[in-house]
Amino acid sequence: MPELEEVGERAATQVSRSQNLVYTLPHTTESIAEFLTPALARVDPSAGGTQVVVVTRDAETALTISETLLRLTGPGGIEVVPVTGAARAGRIFKSRPVLAVAGSASELGALVRSSILKLDTVRTVVLAWVDDILADGPEAVAALEALLGELGEAGRVIVARKLTPVVEDLVERYARRARKVGPPETEAPQMPENYEFPIIRFVTVADSARGSALRRLLDDLDPPSAVIVARDESAAADASRTIRTLGYREEDATIRVTRSDSKDPAHTVIFYQPPVTPAELQRIAQAKPVQVVVLAQPGEVAWLRELAGGRLAPMNLPGPERRARDREEAVRQELRAVLARGVPARETISLEPLLEEFDALELAAAALNVLERERAQRRMAEANPPATARPRPADGDRSRGDSGGMTRLFMTIGTRDGVKVGDLMGVIAGEGGIAADHVGKIDLRESHALVEVAEGDAAGVIARVNGAMIRGRRVVVRGERDKEERERSAAARPDRPDRGPRDRSGPPRGDRSGPPRGRPPAPRRGGPPDRSSRGGPRRDRDRS
Repeated sequence: MPELEEVGERAATQVSRSQNLVYTLPHTTESIAEFLTPALARVDPSAGGTQVVVVTRDAETALTISETLLRLTGPGGIEVVPVTGAARAGRIFKSRPVLAVAGSASELGALVRSSILKLDTVRTVVLAWVDDILADGPEAVAALEALLGELGEAGRVIVARKLTPVVEDLVERYARRARKVGPPETEAPQMPENYEFPIIRFVTVADSARGSALRRLLDDLDPPSAVIVARDESAAADASRTIRTLGYREEDATIRVTRSDSKDPAHTVIFYQPPVTPAELQRIAQAKPVQVVVLAQPGEVAWLRELAGGRLAPMNLPGPERRARDREEAVRQELRAVLARGVPARETISLEPLLEEFDALELAAAALNVLERERAQRRMAEANPPATARPRPADGDRSRGDSGGMTRLFMTIGTRDGVKVGDLMGVIAGEGGIAADHVGKIDLRESHALVEVAEGDAAGVIARVNGAMIRGRRVVVRGERDKEERERSAAARPDRPDRGPRDRSGPPRGDRSGPPRGRPPAPRRGGPPDRSSRGGPRRDRDRS
């Protein structure tokens, strides 16, 4: 494949051509240079403002575009700022000019709505693999159309793997009279005679986790020979570094990394990056591999399935699957041991009435589910042990609700609501998320209930159970000491903190023979005020 610099030089000749372009290109780093270099060549740094907007499917594609352009043009070229989050990108926009930006339609739309991204200076909008964007669902399509509606007369560059009717419809609406640019013609070699290409298996990975996935593949498959196909230089270096850490040397021909077509026989072919054209699959068939495995991101699987013509199957790495199977086998062994000792009589009597409603296998599955939930709660309790138990108080000193490391909770539900002890136990252990052995005595009364729980679990039970529905009634849960302290404080609260005790030695209520209460009568209009009703010495007496 050509180097990025060569692709960039060839693409620069398209700058003066039609403003609207439609590219049919595979999803590769070389394709990024093919369609984006002409758009960046039109940027005028002296004019300022954002002049190129690249709409991608997700933040991962935006990062790839930014990295590819930086590698192609160097630090002195036009920088494409990836929008992986609107808030972070907004700070960059406010700190310096951003000439080109890349991100999903929803993230870019958020910047437009907050008036951070100004669209009046945009000269070119690029839809990077619009078929992927349209495949993301109605919300992605709505965000894309809203953004395109705001862009006005900016030139459109639409990139797609394949011109489907949906893509053609979008081109007709938003990029009329666009000039179409197809991929370079490549003649694929013929498939070897008497050879049937194997079913392609794929492992879904994140882009940053390809190295670790390759290591696990080589450990689990242990192929006698393998060719690892990497499309670009950085991917080839990453794959080579991985196999060197596994102990393979460069002169070892059994496991090797290649960027070119490999015609030497190989037992296994591993695509470090998914193939993007049918010719790549046909060329690799010259090695007559027994199995072909592709490391693909989730968004690349749909295109890979189309390339493979339906001959595609997922591959689960056996590490996590093996651990899960081992856990299930351990549970079965435990059940076998219980059954070998004899069927428990009490449990059989408890479950027998349910056989009229459910199948025995369903009952066993439900019991196993209860067991797993109980074990999970126990593991959580062991990981977060309750506070150290305090000395048990004397029987007469239980005003604070403590009972040897236990805290008493007050619940606003009782027997008159039709609730039973088992109902409270189930809600506290299930909704409260604590083990059953962390629940103490349950004192169920007519209008309320007092429940003892471990001190370390009390706050969590109050937070999770408060407001829960029990027997159709919403229950309030609080610490009993909180309730008692409120009652004590209400009983001891004075009438007014700034006044002394009220003098109640006066005449009894209803006896009006004492001096009149309230304000003195208002002064007569037009005459001097009547001072006889006011307290204190009279002024004429003071003068004497």
